Amino acid sequence: MPRRALPWLPVLFLVACNRSAVSLTPATLDTLATPATQVAASIGTAAPAPTTTPQFPAAIPTETPAPTNTPNPTATPTIPPAVVEVAGATLASGFSMTRYADMYRPTGLAFDAAGRLYATSFDGTIHVFVDSDGDGRADVDSIFFAGFNIPLGVTVRPNTVDVYVSSFGKISILRDRDGDLVAEEAVNFVRDLPADLHQNDNLKFGPDGWLYMGIGSTCDACVEADARSGTIMRFDPASGAGEVYATGMRNPYDLAFHPLTGDLFATDNGRDDLGLDTPLEELNHIVQGGDYGWPDCWDDLAGIGCAGTRPAIAFFEPRSSANSLDFYTGGHFPAEYQYNLFVAVFGSFLKDVTRGVARVELSPAGDSYTAQISWLARWPGMPLGLITGPDGALYVGDYINGGIYRISYGS
Repeated sequence: MPRRALPWLPVLFLVACNRSAVSLTPATLDTLATPATQVAASIGTAAPAPTTTPQFPAAIPTETPAPTNTPNPTATPTIPPAVVEVAGATLASGFSMTRYADMYRPTGLAFDAAGRLYATSFDGTIHVFVDSDGDGRADVDSIFFAGFNIPLGVTVRPNTVDVYVSSFGKISILRDRDGDLVAEEAVNFVRDLPADLHQNDNLKFGPDGWLYMGIGSTCDACVEADARSGTIMRFDPASGAGEVYATGMRNPYDLAFHPLTGDLFATDNGRDDLGLDTPLEELNHIVQGGDYGWPDCWDDLAGIGCAGTRPAIAFFEPRSSANSLDFYTGGHFPAEYQYNLFVAVFGSFLKDVTRGVARVELSPAGDSYTAQISWLARWPGMPLGLITGPDGALYVGDYINGGIYRISYGS
């Protein structure tokens, strides 16, 4: 997420604990106090087969042969026309990028089964967007709920109307029983999560039915007093009881499950006290009980505390703040993009780094993976919040330019 913002810019936090759910009304849903000092969180197409030359007989036969069909010429693959509505954007060939909705400082995105897009905002509101005419632009923008303290994540529990929101120090459940796109019921699902420099980040349900969430560290580089800080936790949706799933991450802003294997992946942003050019930001393959090195191990097992830790499978530029991520399962992009992982690279307020949506192609390697990184889209914004839509497009928020974009193949 954003990392050390300039004094005049709003900043984001990241963090998490658990407690039995308390039922509230929207008007009384409480929020934790904002800390006095706000510190920004670190945030090929195959070549066509050659045309075969038709073979004719050496002598002209005495009988009139059936007419020989002239083979059609081999078609040259075509790149569909693209539309780019975002100033300064550069996209992979054939891709379009259009403005789906306007929104102040989006931080997290999630679709429900009906195709409605829920989005958290830095201002504490949760919006729900609807594209009722299917033209790729939202024509309904409803304030689903308001009053949160820095909500950074949102997800919808499968087969329910329950919208889970991760905000400063807690997880809440919102419900819209009458379908008017305004939540009339709010429940505190988990409270008293550790929160300081960072807070609890985005959250998603795993194939096992548990709710998984990253929890940022309360410091830049220290030994945490609370064992839940700097971890990925999971929570029982029935009771809210939580447990630490993996450790050693300074700010695991988002996570995603592989659609075929169920394996878990998470981004992480490293410590700031080593200078502007160290360490690299990370993509990790998360295993239960794994230690990913923070604070004393970084990059490809550099540092003094790497024994027993698991290295990242991919790296991003230092201070680039690799945050939101999702696997592509839409079927609308070319076939080679299916099951690729896409990462929103937020950028930095302190140095010039490349910002946009990175494409990660994963390959199994033993009990883990290797990764190849390229760019799907680059533009002078600050991408935050990313999700595959039910229409097969990729949706991404822009924290600094106040919008949600739709990336599709063709126009």
